[in-house]
Amino acid sequence: MNIHHPTGGKPNGAQPARSVHPGSGRRRTREFPKGRQVDPQAQEEIRALLGSRPRQRDLLIEHLHLVQDRYGCLHARHLAALAAEMRLAMAEVYEVASFYAHFDIVMEGEEPPPPLTVRVCESLTCAMMGAEQLLDALPSRLGAGVRVVRAPCMGGCHNAPVAAIGHALHERATVDSIAGAVSRGDTHPHVPIYVAFDAYRAGGGYRLLEACLDGTRAVDDVIRTMEMSRSGTIKLLRYEAHLTGGSIAMDELERLLWQRKREYVPPPLNINLGWRTGDRMVVDGPNENVPGLN
Repeated sequence: MNIHHPTGGKPNGAQPARSVHPGSGRRRTREFPKGRQVDPQAQEEIRALLGSRPRQRDLLIEHLHLVQDRYGCLHARHLAALAAEMRLAMAEVYEVASFYAHFDIVMEGEEPPPPLTVRVCESLTCAMMGAEQLLDALPSRLGAGVRVVRAPCMGGCHNAPVAAIGHALHERATVDSIAGAVSRGDTHPHVPIYVAFDAYRAGGGYRLLEACLDGTRAVDDVIRTMEMSRSGTIKLLRYEAHLTGGSIAMDELERLLWQRKREYVPPPLNINLGWRTGDRMVVDGPNENVPGLN
């Protein structure tokens, strides 16, 4: 039988410190909140970096990229400050930051990584095309100022091996090509020349859509035009295949499709553009009208 001693078992009948039920509202709060404390300097740095940008939670990855690009890594103090600034739990920020390969988390006492990182894809395709040789040769070729690490698939299997030099994707990579890109400072993707939205509208963009919406262009007329475009493209492909002995050179195919306003409609089932032989696309399938395709 257990009997609770009113003195708590203390000698000389001393009474234990009176406990207050946590729900009574009379307990003193903690001097500091639980978890990692926000460093004031880090908080000022994060506020200056974000500026007037919104602090909404769906911009977390964008803000992590800002910190990574500014400081070359994600210091733990900056993660804590970012979590406080965005009113997110530290676990949420760390979970996102630790998931993506391009983020480098540096805890207290750890040395930050070199200013530049070269990530070499180690997927099966890149490994077969020479990724391991790149990983062996690049550290000594690039020197101590560049970190060379393994990375998961980058989506460039058709141009393997692939490496990421900073933020720039580098396809068909060789030791010399990567070293040249590093020496040139080619570490960010090149945005191609494109037509801006306002210029596109000024040049007639979306006029056909507006005509369809306001009834100027009838639905049957649009369907008829699409069918004619489909038929003409297919006939042209068949004719070119006949002239080239059953195959179409890739550059010629691209030129023909470009002339058709870049509106390529998938061909019928009796034509299969499903595999490549060298730099030519094989056109295969029975056709009773064009000789050479049977």
